Amino acid sequence: MKFFFLFTMALSTLLSKAEETAMLNFTNGDRLNGSLVKMSGDDIFWKSALLQNEAKFFLQQVQDITLPFFDTPQQNIDHVAHIRFNPDLRQQNENLPSDIIRGQLVAVNADNIILNTWFAGQLTINRNMVKDLEIFDIATPIYSGPSKQDDWKILPESSWEWELNRYIRRSEGMISKTFATIPERYCLSFVGEWKNDLNIKLQFAASDVEEETQNGYTINFNSGTTYLQKRSRDQQGSGLIGDYTRYPALRSKEKSVFRLFVDTSTGLIAFFSDADLVQQWNDTNKPYLSGKSIQISQPNGNTTPLTISRIVLSEWDGILPEQENGLHLNSINNPDPEKDEQRIHLRNGDILLGKVHKIENSEINLTTRFNEIKLPVSRIKKLALAPNEYDERLLQNGDIRAWFHDGDYVTFRLEEITADGKIKGYSQHFGTATFNPHAFSRLECNIYPLPGKK
Repeated sequence: MKFFFLFTMALSTLLSKAEETAMLNFTNGDRLNGSLVKMSGDDIFWKSALLQNEAKFFLQQVQDITLPFFDTPQQNIDHVAHIRFNPDLRQQNENLPSDIIRGQLVAVNADNIILNTWFAGQLTINRNMVKDLEIFDIATPIYSGPSKQDDWKILPESSWEWELNRYIRRSEGMISKTFATIPERYCLSFVGEWKNDLNIKLQFAASDVEEETQNGYTINFNSGTTYLQKRSRDQQGSGLIGDYTRYPALRSKEKSVFRLFVDTSTGLIAFFSDADLVQQWNDTNKPYLSGKSIQISQPNGNTTPLTISRIVLSEWDGILPEQENGLHLNSINNPDPEKDEQRIHLRNGDILLGKVHKIENSEINLTTRFNEIKLPVSRIKKLALAPNEYDERLLQNGDIRAWFHDGDYVTFRLEEITADGKIKGYSQHFGTATFNPHAFSRLECNIYPLPGKK
């Protein structure tokens, strides 16, 4: 009861400061937009244009409250580190993704990892609880949105609805955007949410939808089967590229971060769901298409609900992300690490075996089997940090799951909301931290099922 009161007070403070309406999401799937009036005990009072008067709901009926979207502030950094924690007991049992937190890598020593973040300042992370660390170059987004309804063209106008910085499909139609410029190599990412089977068509490197003659690539994903088609004005190389591929993993999901990597100079195309490669293609028939339009739709006749949000277009360095389950190493050239060694993946594709001593001043100090070396952090792509002792987070009453806008989340025990609306929480991963609520898309409560319930 104490946690519910604290959680309701926290959300009341947060949402009273929001500049846009929030969304109340119920456990039975119903949704209601509007604004929070107040919370008292186990009740939530909600005001909406759809209701004549403010309404009261039981908090236990609420799955989460979606928070308004805010742009990420510009940061003067040259890399971003993704820290993935060891899975806790529930994540292991239910095959859930681990907590992930991102920031600029400041230092690594025997006990801790120091991370600078825009949303929580400097965090000191327990190294024994970290599974691995991945480092990415920073690419300034060419586009990030949607931030307003007309960011993308909706055809026909009634087919998609814009709500809380996301597009929701209501009937047959598409969302389309033609960019002024698109890099030779680029990455398009977006968050997709659906019910039951996922059915989606993603057209890219395409001509504008209003041009008389259409061309472009189209990825079709229908109930776990994916394939790529090419349509060219001169019909050169038009048709199916590669084979049909089965990807059943999405059958157990209703949300994913999708990433499309395109190299218009070589014809390389790759499609990822979260950290998994769904399929990779190579267009062997020139000319490679390089149109500036991107379109998202569903196959005609499909009625599956679909929501698209957090669309980001950015330049890509041409190096595909590493796949945890797809790494095939030569056993002679890449032997298994010995005790206290880590496998270190460099950005140029090389792999080192060594022991990481520390990271400071943007340099990594390590000992290989041959000598001691220093490398700039920006040259590292991924490394597994061998802990002195494996440790994982314990499940605690009062835990909430705070979802970042990119689809990752972090779990912590909510402690209080500060006077300026910040979220203060505690986790065994990083101790006590104070978060800027603009970092999160939603706060999820009731994250541990009661006995006998799923």
